[in-house]
Amino acid sequence: MMALGRAFAIVFCLIQAVSGESGNAQDGDLEDAEPDDHSFWCHSQLEVDGSQHLLTCAFNDSDINTTNLEFQICGALLRVKCLTLNKLQDIYFIKTSEFLLIGSSNICVKLGQKNLTCKNMAINTIVKAEAPSDLKVVHRKEANDFLVTFNAPHLKKKYLKKVKHDVAYRPARGGSNWTHVSLFHTRTTIPQRKLQPKAVYEIKVRSIPHNDYFKGFWSEWSPSSTFETPEPKNQGGWDPVLPSVTILSLFSVFLLVILAHVLWKKRIKPVVWPSLPDHKKTLEQL
Repeated sequence: MMALGRAFAIVFCLIQAVSGESGNAQDGDLEDAEPDDHSFWCHSQLEVDGSQHLLTCAFNDSDINTTNLEFQICGALLRVKCLTLNKLQDIYFIKTSEFLLIGSSNICVKLGQKNLTCKNMAINTIVKAEAPSDLKVVHRKEANDFLVTFNAPHLKKKYLKKVKHDVAYRPARGGSNWTHVSLFHTRTTIPQRKLQPKAVYEIKVRSIPHNDYFKGFWSEWSPSSTFETPEPKNQGGWDPVLPSVTILSLFSVFLLVILAHVLWKKRIKPVVWPSLPDHKKTLEQL
Protein backbone atom coordinates (compact mmCIF):
# COMPACT_ATOMS: atom_id res chain seq x y z
CA MET A 1 0.00 0.00 0.00
CA MET A 2 2.85 2.36 0.83
CA ALA A 3 4.51 1.50 -2.48
CA LEU A 4 1.33 2.41 -4.35
CA GLY A 5 1.12 5.74 -2.51
CA ARG A 6 4.73 6.53 -3.38
CA ALA A 7 4.03 5.76 -7.05
CA PHE A 8 1.06 8.16 -7.12
CA ALA A 9 3.17 10.83 -5.44
CA ILE A 10 5.95 10.47 -8.01
CA VAL A 11 3.47 10.69 -10.93
CA PHE A 12 1.85 13.80 -9.40
CA CYS A 13 5.23 15.50 -9.00
CA LEU A 14 6.16 14.74 -12.63
CA ILE A 15 2.86 16.21 -13.89
CA GLN A 16 3.43 19.38 -11.84
CA ALA A 17 6.98 19.73 -13.14
CA VAL A 18 5.96 19.32 -16.79
CA SER A 19 3.05 21.78 -16.52
CA GLY A 20 5.31 24.29 -14.74
CA GLU A 21 7.92 24.13 -17.48
CA SER A 22 5.21 24.54 -20.11
CA GLY A 23 3.82 27.59 -18.31
CA ASN A 24 7.24 29.15 -17.93
CA ALA A 25 7.93 28.63 -21.61
CA GLN A 26 4.71 30.38 -22.56
CA ASP A 27 5.46 33.26 -20.20
CA GLY A 28 8.93 33.50 -21.68
CA ASP A 29 7.51 33.67 -25.21
CA LEU A 30 5.31 36.58 -24.21
CA GLU A 31 8.19 38.40 -22.59
CA ASP A 32 10.51 37.81 -25.57
CA ALA A 33 7.95 38.96 -28.18
CA GLU A 34 9.57 41.69 -30.26
CA PRO A 35 7.87 45.12 -30.34
CA ASP A 36 6.72 46.59 -33.65
CA ASP A 37 9.44 48.10 -35.83
CA HIS A 38 8.68 51.82 -35.96
CA SER A 39 11.68 52.78 -38.11
CA PHE A 40 10.78 55.34 -40.75
CA TRP A 41 12.05 57.54 -43.55
CA CYS A 42 11.38 61.19 -44.39
CA HIS A 43 12.14 63.53 -47.26
CA SER A 44 11.45 67.19 -47.96
CA GLN A 45 10.56 69.09 -51.12
CA LEU A 46 11.21 72.80 -51.30
CA GLU A 47 8.83 75.47 -52.57
CA VAL A 48 6.13 73.09 -53.76
CA ASP A 49 3.48 75.80 -53.40
CA GLY A 50 4.94 79.29 -53.38
CA SER A 51 7.04 79.62 -50.22
CA GLN A 52 5.62 76.45 -48.65
CA HIS A 53 7.77 73.35 -48.26
CA LEU A 54 6.59 69.76 -48.00
CA LEU A 55 7.75 67.12 -45.50
CA THR A 56 6.72 63.51 -46.13
CA CYS A 57 7.33 60.55 -43.79
CA ALA A 58 6.36 56.87 -43.75
CA PHE A 59 7.28 53.66 -41.95
CA ASN A 60 9.79 51.27 -43.49
CA ASP A 61 7.46 48.37 -42.69
CA SER A 62 4.36 48.87 -44.82
CA ASP A 63 2.45 46.22 -42.83
CA ILE A 64 2.73 48.01 -39.51
CA ASN A 65 -0.52 48.99 -37.78
CA THR A 66 -0.54 52.80 -37.93
CA THR A 67 -3.75 53.27 -35.93
CA ASN A 68 -3.31 56.03 -33.33
CA LEU A 69 0.29 56.66 -34.43
CA GLU A 70 1.37 60.22 -35.16
CA PHE A 71 4.45 61.98 -36.52
CA GLN A 72 5.64 65.18 -34.90
CA ILE A 73 8.49 67.52 -35.83
CA CYS A 74 10.06 69.88 -33.30
CA GLY A 75 12.88 72.37 -33.60
CA ALA A 76 14.27 74.49 -36.46
CA LEU A 77 10.82 76.04 -36.99
CA LEU A 78 10.03 79.74 -37.38
CA ARG A 79 7.06 80.64 -35.19
CA VAL A 80 6.06 77.37 -33.51
CA LYS A 81 7.80 74.82 -31.34
CA CYS A 82 6.33 71.65 -32.85
CA LEU A 83 4.12 70.56 -35.77
CA THR A 84 2.03 67.40 -36.16
CA LEU A 85 1.97 65.82 -39.60
CA ASN A 86 -1.27 65.02 -41.43
CA LYS A 87 -2.05 61.41 -42.31
CA LEU A 88 -3.21 60.05 -45.66
CA GLN A 89 -3.47 56.24 -45.52
CA ASP A 90 0.10 55.13 -44.67
CA ILE A 91 1.77 58.43 -45.59
CA TYR A 92 2.32 61.33 -43.18
CA PHE A 93 2.91 64.83 -44.56
CA ILE A 94 2.79 68.52 -43.81
CA LYS A 95 3.00 71.51 -46.14
CA THR A 96 4.11 74.67 -44.38
CA SER A 97 6.31 77.74 -44.58
CA GLU A 98 7.49 77.27 -40.98
CA PHE A 99 10.65 75.30 -41.82
CA LEU A 100 13.71 77.34 -40.97
CA LEU A 101 15.97 75.37 -43.35
CA ILE A 102 18.81 75.96 -40.89
CA GLY A 103 19.72 73.45 -38.21
CA SER A 104 18.23 70.06 -37.34
CA SER A 105 14.75 69.04 -36.25
CA ASN A 106 13.64 66.16 -34.07
CA ILE A 107 11.06 63.97 -35.84
CA CYS A 108 9.27 61.46 -33.58
CA VAL A 109 6.68 58.71 -33.89
CA LYS A 110 4.17 59.22 -31.08
CA LEU A 111 1.51 57.04 -29.49
CA GLY A 112 -0.50 59.43 -27.39
CA GLN A 113 2.03 61.35 -25.32
CA LYS A 114 4.71 58.66 -25.64
CA ASN A 115 7.59 58.89 -28.12
CA LEU A 116 8.13 55.47 -29.71
CA THR A 117 11.14 56.41 -31.82
CA CYS A 118 12.83 59.64 -32.91
CA LYS A 119 15.32 60.82 -35.53
CA ASN A 120 17.32 64.00 -35.74
CA MET A 121 17.14 65.35 -39.31
CA ALA A 122 17.99 68.57 -41.13
CA ILE A 123 15.34 69.54 -43.68
CA ASN A 124 18.01 70.82 -46.08
CA THR A 125 19.81 67.44 -46.21
CA ILE A 126 16.78 65.24 -47.00
CA VAL A 127 15.60 67.13 -50.08
CA LYS A 128 13.98 65.08 -52.82
CA ALA A 129 14.09 66.84 -56.17
CA GLU A 130 10.93 67.19 -58.21
CA ALA A 131 10.64 65.03 -61.32
CA PRO A 132 11.48 66.66 -64.68
CA SER A 133 8.72 67.02 -67.26
CA ASP A 134 8.03 67.69 -70.94
CA LEU A 135 10.70 65.27 -72.17
CA LYS A 136 11.17 65.56 -75.96
CA VAL A 137 13.50 63.94 -78.50
CA VAL A 138 14.11 65.44 -81.98
CA HIS A 139 16.07 63.75 -84.78
CA ARG A 140 18.58 66.05 -86.48
CA LYS A 141 19.47 64.60 -89.89
CA GLU A 142 22.25 67.07 -90.65
CA ALA A 143 24.05 66.35 -87.36
CA ASN A 144 23.22 62.61 -87.34
CA ASP A 145 22.08 62.76 -83.73
CA PHE A 146 19.04 63.10 -81.47
CA LEU A 147 18.47 66.26 -79.44
CA VAL A 148 17.00 65.56 -75.97
CA THR A 149 15.32 68.41 -74.05
CA PHE A 150 13.21 68.56 -70.88
CA ASN A 151 11.94 70.99 -68.26
CA ALA A 152 13.28 71.05 -64.69
CA PRO A 153 11.10 72.63 -61.95
CA HIS A 154 14.16 73.73 -59.95
CA LEU A 155 14.99 76.41 -62.55
CA LYS A 156 12.09 78.50 -61.25
CA LYS A 157 12.86 77.96 -57.56
CA LYS A 158 14.71 80.17 -55.10
CA TYR A 159 16.65 77.64 -53.03
CA LEU A 160 17.41 74.51 -55.02
CA LYS A 161 19.19 75.96 -58.03
CA LYS A 162 21.74 73.28 -58.82
CA VAL A 163 20.72 69.69 -59.53
CA LYS A 164 22.18 66.80 -61.48
CA HIS A 165 20.10 64.98 -64.08
CA ASP A 166 20.23 61.33 -65.11
CA VAL A 167 18.97 60.58 -68.63
CA ALA A 168 18.38 56.86 -69.26
CA TYR A 169 17.45 55.22 -72.56
CA ARG A 170 17.20 51.71 -74.02
CA PRO A 171 15.48 49.83 -76.86
CA ALA A 172 11.78 49.49 -76.06
CA ARG A 173 11.89 45.80 -76.97
CA GLY A 174 14.27 43.17 -75.70
CA GLY A 175 14.70 44.37 -72.11
CA SER A 176 18.23 45.69 -72.63
CA ASN A 177 20.09 47.46 -69.84
CA TRP A 178 19.60 51.20 -69.55
CA THR A 179 22.27 53.53 -70.89
CA HIS A 180 22.76 56.50 -68.51
CA VAL A 181 23.95 60.02 -69.28
CA SER A 182 24.67 62.49 -66.45
CA LEU A 183 24.35 66.23 -67.06
CA PHE A 184 23.76 69.52 -65.26
CA HIS A 185 21.66 71.27 -67.90
CA THR A 186 18.34 70.42 -69.54
CA ARG A 187 19.49 69.33 -72.98
CA THR A 188 21.85 66.75 -74.40
CA THR A 189 22.49 64.88 -77.64
CA ILE A 190 22.67 61.17 -78.43
CA PRO A 191 24.82 60.34 -81.50
CA GLN A 192 22.93 58.21 -84.01
CA ARG A 193 25.93 55.87 -84.39
CA LYS A 194 25.43 54.70 -80.79
CA LEU A 195 21.87 53.53 -81.48
CA GLN A 196 20.47 50.54 -83.32
CA PRO A 197 19.02 51.35 -86.76
CA LYS A 198 15.25 51.27 -87.23
CA ALA A 199 14.50 50.70 -83.55
CA VAL A 200 12.11 52.25 -81.06
CA TYR A 201 13.83 53.61 -77.95
CA GLU A 202 12.39 54.42 -74.52
CA ILE A 203 13.84 57.39 -72.64
CA LYS A 204 13.28 58.96 -69.20
CA VAL A 205 15.02 61.39 -66.84
CA ARG A 206 15.31 62.09 -63.10
CA SER A 207 17.08 64.66 -60.91
CA ILE A 208 18.96 64.88 -57.60
CA PRO A 209 20.18 67.89 -55.57
CA HIS A 210 23.82 68.67 -56.30
CA ASN A 211 24.73 71.37 -53.83
CA ASP A 212 27.01 71.80 -50.85
CA TYR A 213 24.07 72.86 -48.65
CA PHE A 214 20.96 71.25 -50.11
CA LYS A 215 21.40 67.48 -50.40
CA GLY A 216 19.11 64.50 -50.61
CA PHE A 217 17.55 61.94 -52.91
CA TRP A 218 16.71 61.19 -56.54
CA SER A 219 13.37 62.40 -57.80
CA GLU A 220 10.83 60.08 -59.34
CA TRP A 221 11.42 59.26 -63.00
CA SER A 222 9.72 61.52 -65.48
CA PRO A 223 7.04 60.01 -67.71
CA SER A 224 8.79 57.94 -70.37
CA SER A 225 8.98 59.11 -73.98
CA THR A 226 9.81 57.16 -77.13
CA PHE A 227 11.65 57.90 -80.36
CA GLU A 228 12.51 55.86 -83.44
CA THR A 229 15.83 55.64 -85.24
CA PRO A 230 15.87 55.75 -89.08
CA GLU A 231 16.82 52.96 -91.44
CA PRO A 232 20.46 52.65 -92.54
CA LYS A 233 21.12 54.72 -95.62
CA ASN A 234 20.60 52.78 -98.91
CA GLN A 235 20.74 49.40 -97.25
CA GLY A 236 20.22 46.76 -99.94
CA GLY A 237 19.06 49.42 -102.44
CA TRP A 238 20.35 51.33 -105.43
CA ASP A 239 22.78 54.14 -104.75
CA PRO A 240 22.25 56.94 -107.30
CA VAL A 241 25.64 58.50 -106.53
CA LEU A 242 27.77 55.48 -107.47
CA PRO A 243 26.72 55.28 -111.18
CA SER A 244 27.32 59.00 -111.59
CA VAL A 245 30.83 58.71 -110.20
CA THR A 246 31.54 55.70 -112.43
CA ILE A 247 30.34 57.47 -115.58
CA LEU A 248 32.37 60.58 -114.82
CA SER A 249 35.47 58.47 -114.20
CA LEU A 250 35.11 56.60 -117.53
CA PHE A 251 34.47 59.82 -119.42
CA SER A 252 37.58 61.39 -117.88
CA VAL A 253 39.73 58.42 -118.88
CA PHE A 254 38.33 58.48 -122.44
CA LEU A 255 39.01 62.19 -122.76
CA LEU A 256 42.59 61.76 -121.53
CA VAL A 257 43.21 59.04 -124.13
CA ILE A 258 41.95 61.27 -126.97
CA LEU A 259 44.02 64.23 -125.83
CA ALA A 260 47.10 62.06 -125.55
CA HIS A 261 46.61 60.74 -129.11
CA VAL A 262 46.09 64.21 -130.59
CA LEU A 263 48.94 65.89 -128.77
CA TRP A 264 51.43 63.02 -128.87
CA LYS A 265 53.52 64.09 -131.87
CA LYS A 266 53.47 67.85 -131.36
CA ARG A 267 53.48 68.32 -127.64
CA ILE A 268 54.01 65.18 -125.64
CA LYS A 269 56.60 63.22 -127.67
CA PRO A 270 59.16 66.08 -127.85
CA VAL A 271 58.99 66.47 -124.11
CA VAL A 272 59.01 62.78 -123.17
CA TRP A 273 61.34 61.58 -125.97
CA PRO A 274 63.45 64.42 -127.34
CA SER A 275 65.30 63.83 -130.69
CA LEU A 276 69.09 63.50 -130.62
CA PRO A 277 71.20 65.60 -133.03
CA ASP A 278 72.72 63.79 -136.11
CA HIS A 279 76.49 64.34 -135.89
CA LYS A 280 77.09 63.21 -139.54
CA LYS A 281 74.78 65.84 -140.99
CA THR A 282 76.30 68.43 -138.74
CA LEU A 283 79.83 67.63 -140.03
CA GLU A 284 78.68 67.72 -143.66
CA GLN A 285 77.21 71.14 -143.16
CA LEU A 286 80.49 72.30 -141.70
